[in-house]
Amino acid sequence: MGEKINYHAYRLGNDHGELKFGHIHDDDVRSGVMIRTGDDGGRHYMTMDSTGSVEQGRRGGTINRCPGSYQITCGVEVDDEIPAFYTLAENGDIVLYAPHGRIRIMAKDIDLIAQGPNGTRGSISIDANEKVIITAGQSIEISSKVSTKVFSEKTVDLIGKGILNIYGGLIDCADGATKKKRSRGGSVNEIQNTK
Repeated sequence: MGEKINYHAYRLGNDHGELKFGHIHDDDVRSGVMIRTGDDGGRHYMTMDSTGSVEQGRRGGTINRCPGSYQITCGVEVDDEIPAFYTLAENGDIVLYAPHGRIRIMAKDIDLIAQGPNGTRGSISIDANEKVIITAGQSIEISSKVSTKVFSEKTVDLIGKGILNIYGGLIDCADGATKKKRSRGGSVNEIQNTK
């Protein structure tokens, strides 16, 4: 397929930057509006594309790129009950990806809420290849309506330096010498299935 040509493209700019209407990218995608600087080798721009793949998000998509820091400051005169910064993805995922850095979320309060349709979805998953560290200045509370499980391939420590309370309507304990309960040498599912 030959390169696309837009005979109606329009450009305003100079050596410092430009504003283009109808720019054709190297992959033959047409940008309805594109703004970019002239001294960054094409690395600093914003484009609102008009053509391209819908599945890949190019058609009707907006791309922002900058070689430096991308900063947004807002909400200086916004009431506390109104979101100062609001992002809505009507379909698809929201991805925050920092392969060589940290992702930090800092606020007065933080809410993580997962609500799936008809009770079929609504999970929060935390997966780390080294550690998950949870620290609170006062208390940590974990509550569930059906079951709560804590499992480790090696060691589980429950330490209450002041008081350690364990309550249960029925408490079932097994050690390595118990064959029926299989507290050692089995997976979580195998241990549960022996009960």
